[in-house]
Amino acid sequence: MEFVEKNILVIGLGRSGKAASLKLKALGATVLASDTSEKDEIKQVAAELEKSGITVRLGKQEESLLDEINLIVVSPGVPSRVPVLEAARRRGIPIWSEIELAYRLTGKPIVAITGTNGKTTTTTLTGKVFEAAGKKPAVAGNIGVPLVTAVDDADVETLVVEVSSFQLDTIVDFRPKVSVLLNITEDHLDWHPDFEDYVRAKNRLFANQTDDDVAILNMDDEVVRSLAPHIKAKVVGTSKKQELHPGVFIRNGRVIADIGGEVDICGVDEVKIRGDHNLDNIMAVAGISLVFGIEPTVIKEVVAGFTGLSHRTEFIASVDGVEYYNDSKATNVDATVKALTAFNKPIVLLVGGRNKGNSFTALAQYIDINRQVRAVVGFGEAGHEILRALPVGTLQEYAGTVDDAVVRAARLAQPGDIVLFSPACASFDAFNGYAQRGEAFRQAVLALGEKHGESKTKK
Repeated sequence: MEFVEKNILVIGLGRSGKAASLKLKALGATVLASDTSEKDEIKQVAAELEKSGITVRLGKQEESLLDEINLIVVSPGVPSRVPVLEAARRRGIPIWSEIELAYRLTGKPIVAITGTNGKTTTTTLTGKVFEAAGKKPAVAGNIGVPLVTAVDDADVETLVVEVSSFQLDTIVDFRPKVSVLLNITEDHLDWHPDFEDYVRAKNRLFANQTDDDVAILNMDDEVVRSLAPHIKAKVVGTSKKQELHPGVFIRNGRVIADIGGEVDICGVDEVKIRGDHNLDNIMAVAGISLVFGIEPTVIKEVVAGFTGLSHRTEFIASVDGVEYYNDSKATNVDATVKALTAFNKPIVLLVGGRNKGNSFTALAQYIDINRQVRAVVGFGEAGHEILRALPVGTLQEYAGTVDDAVVRAARLAQPGDIVLFSPACASFDAFNGYAQRGEAFRQAVLALGEKHGESKTKK
């Protein structure tokens, strides 16, 4: 599609919306940018865009916004069923995600990684392996850098992209060379009308792939496995439970890959990042890397040296014999349950925030069956709701804030215990994102250590 003299509406002025607006303007389009928010940060973005010759409309989105519009580019945070987009569909106006726009502007191979959990770790680690192998990657997408910005770098050979269900919902021709689906569990049901719609959006990752492409699937995940027969790309499975050919699997404590011949990647005990679920991420990274011809020795070196990302079961400090871990990135129940499995000591669990329409039954069942959680501290908007869902007899307290939750957890914990901050909810009741929330937890723990005259950090 030629963009010169086209009238294009960009909806949503977060990072990707801002980047798409500026890119389309540079391509010669007449750009109208809109956001329902009138917060100060959005007003600042609006001012920047207006200086670049882009018209901005903030506040209520009337159908008149669509007059004479040839194309809509929608930001990932905008639900696809808002009235203005429904009106656009009735008018037959094409609607693209920002990653669709970026795809139309590049011919570089794309690795697209999605899943309910593990996307950022897998995307980051893939980028590190590619960099070590001299493949000149750009790591972009839902991870922070808009894909439409990354495609401009002439030095980049491969685009390694984290993609969300929001972004996939409005793709048209987007076609990755390698697609990765790590898992699908209940999440974002405040955005999707139901779980089936969430699965449908994730499944769109494979819509345009052919048998010249590769799809890497976690075959231990029942929902992911059910999608495999309908995928046109060459399927490469990963599994901790069975050997797969072709595939990546665990044999005798080793990560083994068979993609055109068996190779030994590394020992499970060489993996530094906590949690059995991270083996799924590492197997996916190995599969991606081997498809691109990267040597197993390079994969092993990078994987063995990777200690994880901030806010993902990240050790903060030891205070009075209790270890504190920050897992603020756990914004859904499945992520919290997986974090719990990473420890074999008694745990005081901190949960809460804004519920995304999810049930807390799976968390309650895990706590009831495993008896590993000594106590639960609920905080924020959903804190009471989570506490009510827990098994009868679970030691529990409610705290209004993260700071108060840390103080209460310290009183409940005993030497040798773990205090795990793994909220199972979004952060937007009190913070602008999981990172700000995780930093609040970190500072509260460090303040606790100073008060007690002890704060030992490590790693």
